Amino acid sequence: MAIIKSGASSDQLTIGATSKAARVTLYDDLGNTMGAKRTYRASTIVPLVTAVTANRTIWNIIGSATTTVTVKKITISGVSIATAVNYLPFNLVKYSTATTGGTSTTLVAVPIDSGSAAATAVVKAYTAVATDGALIGTLASAKVFCPITATAGALHFAVPIVFDFTNNGQNGIVLRGVAQELALLYPVVAATIPTQAIDVEWTEE
Repeated sequence: MAIIKSGASSDQLTIGATSKAARVTLYDDLGNTMGAKRTYRASTIVPLVTAVTANRTIWNIIGSATTTVTVKKITISGVSIATAVNYLPFNLVKYSTATTGGTSTTLVAVPIDSGSAAATAVVKAYTAVATDGALIGTLASAKVFCPITATAGALHFAVPIVFDFTNNGQNGIVLRGVAQELALLYPVVAATIPTQAIDVEWTEE
């Protein structure tokens, strides 16, 4: 009988009771586990009254004290209440300290697999100006087409913007700890208050 033992600890190689196969975990070059991970989504459709203020957080996803959060995709679309079409610019930024204050709603984090544990990341949409965290930098920028609400079929023309961080073999944007967060903001003062639809997908491990 052979015993395969770790050279760094007293751990021994584990054999699956049913499969009789060795139990292993695959890691990438950065030490992140590969394979299926707990995946979650959160979504909201809200009028964001902070639209009158430039460079202030209107939405964010906050990291976790107990898991590594990896943001995969963020989707934005909107319908303007203005009398003219708007092309509303967005910046997606990363903070190294937490946003504080303001008035926000915490969105429901829905597990893709109902067997997954509850999410530990927190997603918020703001309806009153908050104090931003310390800016690391801007990760992505885009202009969202916002047609006039009164226009027939306006919702069908509100083409979404998708920030997909899994293209070209990327793993996503990693948040470590509750101080790190991704936030959406308007880089300029919006002429009117739009109603925004924002979706996010992330994993935890």
